[in-house]
Amino acid sequence: MNGKMNARILTPYGATLFPVLLLFISFIFPPLLYEHYVDEPNYTFLNFKMLAFGLLCVFFYYIGIPISNYRPLFNFRLIKKKIKLSIFSYLGIISAIIIFLQLLSIFLFFVYFYKVVYLNLLEIVISGKGQLIKDYLGTEVKIPFGLGALPNFIIGIKFWLLYKWYAFQTKLSHLSKGKYFKLRIIILLSITLFIISNIILVNRTLLMIFLLGWFLIYSYFNKGSIFRRIVKLSIIIVLIFIIVQIFRSAAYENFDELVLGRLLGYTIANFNRFALIIEGKLNYVEAGISRISYILPVLKIPLTNIVFFDFREYSSLSLSAVGNVGLNSSYNMATLFGGIYQSIGVATPLYFTMLGFIGNRLYISFKNGKTFGIIFYPLFYASVALWMIDANIFFMYFLYFFYSFIFVVLYDTLCKLIFFRRKKEYQTEV
Repeated sequence: MNGKMNARILTPYGATLFPVLLLFISFIFPPLLYEHYVDEPNYTFLNFKMLAFGLLCVFFYYIGIPISNYRPLFNFRLIKKKIKLSIFSYLGIISAIIIFLQLLSIFLFFVYFYKVVYLNLLEIVISGKGQLIKDYLGTEVKIPFGLGALPNFIIGIKFWLLYKWYAFQTKLSHLSKGKYFKLRIIILLSITLFIISNIILVNRTLLMIFLLGWFLIYSYFNKGSIFRRIVKLSIIIVLIFIIVQIFRSAAYENFDELVLGRLLGYTIANFNRFALIIEGKLNYVEAGISRISYILPVLKIPLTNIVFFDFREYSSLSLSAVGNVGLNSSYNMATLFGGIYQSIGVATPLYFTMLGFIGNRLYISFKNGKTFGIIFYPLFYASVALWMIDANIFFMYFLYFFYSFIFVVLYDTLCKLIFFRRKKEYQTEV
């Protein structure tokens, strides 16, 4: 029974646990406490219309999941032939590539911040003025060839690496202790670099995606109480949120407001905006934001100068709209329920049915060990858990992860065709 429950949490159904829980917390959250810390009226308290519409969207999402339980008419395999490879080299080389890309990313950020605005990136963060990084990045500070987006590209490869690392644990036991230790250190180093670099860049969203995806992959391959892991994950997420928030704006706020106020502002306050949206009192689309930017929020084509939506301009418009209805203009996210409702109105539940369909196809691919599912399902799982954000995270990062997918397929092909023809000390089929 416990095993079945653990497995259910990792499915597209289980991904809704956090947003549904947050929906109910918003419904009963004490108005006085909310108004004190967020500095705006509370419209979510016992708001049955908000609760009913949110649950309706979740219900239609659940409908979409079993619809996708079919056998595809065509099943394409990129590589049919299995070739024996050295698992140490197979995982070690791509780990080294990830570390190189992360170091390159950190180096470029430090160099261009100092070169363009004469600021030391680390000094900005330590002094609690990390918001300057968000303000300058993409405006005054532009890293050429799209290399500023390297962290978005790396995370998909990292999900594939973690999946393979846990999947090969039994076979890895055949490695010598020295090789196993080296491989483990390299992978932990890549994870540490990723977390630290994104804390420095105050990139909360990417950190949340990585932590949720890692939780999914680890839990899929390891037994034990998943609820303990959920508690640990929640604590880690809150701690990282606090650390990032301290680095971002500690110089401007007292600690009480910095932690609790901002935590409520980025979670329950989003449902407060959702409540006004379904009442017809708040609408970002009417303020000038494109409808399609909520339905399919592909901001740009990575590694090119092709930009579809100006995120900074849209952020300014939505913050202004929030202020015009008497809410705190520091927060503009309105949950995915609210974001889609502004675009397609009462047809919103059908959008969530489509998401359920996509999610289950990716989950099936993930379970079958297919590269596409290994890379994209953790992103989808994280995007559902982050439904309190009004942009669809899955579509927003889709192209970056697709680049990761292409990279892994090419790497896998090269490994099988070129690098590992010779027999090694220990070999495995991949």
